[in-house]
Amino acid sequence: GGTQQQSTTTVVVGQPTASHTTLLYRSSGDHFLTLSIVMTFICIFCGGLLPAVLTVAAIFVSFSAKDDDLHGDEECARRKGRIALILNILSVVLTLVGY
Repeated sequence: GGTQQQSTTTVVVGQPTASHTTLLYRSSGDHFLTLSIVMTFICIFCGGLLPAVLTVAAIFVSFSAKDDDLHGDEECARRKGRIALILNILSVVLTLVGY
């Protein structure tokens, strides 16, 4: 007679392991957004058009800095924050000299 051979197949199924991602976020501030908004109102009522335009530009730069900060680009956020501060200082100087 004939012998029969049997073949055995083993399938191993594993569950994927759970992965944990920890995201560290540290904001470096409002990037002079509050100052820019306050200065805009002051320049509108006490200053001229140019100081008000500078403070509005500072608001946009501050928002851009906050966006960079949210995306983790702290260096760019700090640089844009300084630009916003400089724009606000220029608006104060122009307002004080009566431009």
